[in-house]
Amino acid sequence: MSIGAAFYALDRYRLRALVIDPSTVSGFLHSPAAQGGPHDSQTVEQAWDVVRTLMPEAVDGEELDGTDGLGCIYLTAAHVERAAARLAQHDVAELVGRFTGEPAKFDELYWAKVWRDGAQDLAEFMEGVKRFFAGAASRRDAVVFYIV
Repeated sequence: MSIGAAFYALDRYRLRALVIDPSTVSGFLHSPAAQGGPHDSQTVEQAWDVVRTLMPEAVDGEELDGTDGLGCIYLTAAHVERAAARLAQHDVAELVGRFTGEPAKFDELYWAKVWRDGAQDLAEFMEGVKRFFAGAASRRDAVVFYIV
């Protein structure tokens, strides 16, 4: 079994309830938007460790203990707006080039070799993260990064 992760956009006021009761995070994330679940999501699958290393702004929030996941970080709407602005400045091709061009520097990351060989897929995930944060910021959403 492998470890994967995704970003989830949610109403900024709903975030408080998840922080108060972290045991509800998993159930909430799997609820449809029509039933009050996340507005949007962006998977990064097994590239989660590479993405959070190359794009630290995307996980520049607070850790949330007590969930069913292997890790959970939340970003308030204000964090999301700042992260989106910084992520918009990134050149994904340059980040992926740095990752593939300096393998020894990134070898300790989860599935690093797979993502070096699949650099195009990695770039697509990273572009997706940029779009996801731009959309979340425009809605003033909070974001949860959930690792399972």
